[in-house]
Amino acid sequence: MQIDTVRFGSVEIDDEKLIVFDEGIPGLEDYHKYALLQFEESYPIFWLQSTEDGGICLPVLDTFKVLEGYVFDIDDTDVKELELGGPENLHVVSVLVIPEDIQNMTVNLAAPIIINLVTGKAKQIILPGSDYNVRVPVFPDICRIAIKEEGDADAGTVKEAE
Repeated sequence: MQIDTVRFGSVEIDDEKLIVFDEGIPGLEDYHKYALLQFEESYPIFWLQSTEDGGICLPVLDTFKVLEGYVFDIDDTDVKELELGGPENLHVVSVLVIPEDIQNMTVNLAAPIIINLVTGKAKQIILPGSDYNVRVPVFPDICRIAIKEEGDADAGTVKEAE
């Protein structure tokens, strides 16, 4: 599938790698289909790109890779709804806020996005009673990961994230 995006121009998306939010994302409930994109120039930031509106694109992080010690429980209802078979089928990302001064970027740890890599089903889950904040500074952690993996083959390629 070919989509026209505001940020990246025309992008080819593998239909089998579509991510579907049955209820949409909070604040974007009318949009259900997305693709997770990764580009060399923004690594380790991924882009959750709507396939229905080229202007909707959220910067996200692979939360567990960037922030050590990030843990939470997923409610049984969400596990069933997302058809999660086990942790190997799970990809967790968190939404970033990137202001003009990127050193002040933050990540929302209170509402991770859970993606089933097998079915493509996804949901942003607001963690009830969590000590996690919606605006956690993350710039030093992103720099650490980018530098650490600079020699990694995946870090130097433009690819669609799995």
